Amino acid sequence: MKKLFKLFMLSLLIVLTAACGASKTEKVYVIGTNAEYPPFEYLEDGKVCGLDADIIAAIAQKLNIQYKWSNTNFDGLIPALQTKKMDAVIAGMSITPERAKAVNFSIPYLSSNVAFIANKSKPINGIEDLENKNYGAELGTTKEAAARKIKGATVTPFSSNTGALVALKSGKIDGIVLDESVAVKFVENNPELMLVGALEGEPKAIAFNKDDTELMEKFNKALQELIDDGTIQKLREKYGV
Repeated sequence: MKKLFKLFMLSLLIVLTAACGASKTEKVYVIGTNAEYPPFEYLEDGKVCGLDADIIAAIAQKLNIQYKWSNTNFDGLIPALQTKKMDAVIAGMSITPERAKAVNFSIPYLSSNVAFIANKSKPINGIEDLENKNYGAELGTTKEAAARKIKGATVTPFSSNTGALVALKSGKIDGIVLDESVAVKFVENNPELMLVGALEGEPKAIAFNKDDTELMEKFNKALQELIDDGTIQKLREKYGV
């Protein structure tokens, strides 16, 4: 009888230990991005790298949380956030009144100018020469909206900036609208291209589902600490943003 009791207690202990282990399983937060936008985010050996990736890593360390990336087209990020397929989005995303109706934004971590690049074989001679051109821009971005404000401009939206780059090189469009730091990288890596100039842009932030105010507040606290201690500035210098 004692042997049976000991076996019962041992079995109960195993069950309770397993239950305790299951209850301690950490949530893995899904961070959405569009890793085709260096230096903000890009893929290197299958890993998401860049300024935004380093910011998330620093926030996760402060909050002691686990996370994984979900890489998708830019125009699919906000819908995925709204349907809770993602917990947060960081993708060089600018704060706009329209987006703020759909999602919540963290405090801004930087502002970036809007820049234009063109092909040297078909140059655009400065900001004053922007009118009546065909521009490529990533679908759903503020760059697409900026291009549409140019007098006489035709705008061709692309699902990725890679597609816009191919179109520019082949002469199908006259220019691409990008964040200034991204435009500089594109020109550095493609010597046949030229930087036309830049206009003032909008602040960038991390996006959250409207229901996830608690998570946003945690991120805000960590992000503010990273701004205050100079980490964000060091990362900006690292990536030339």
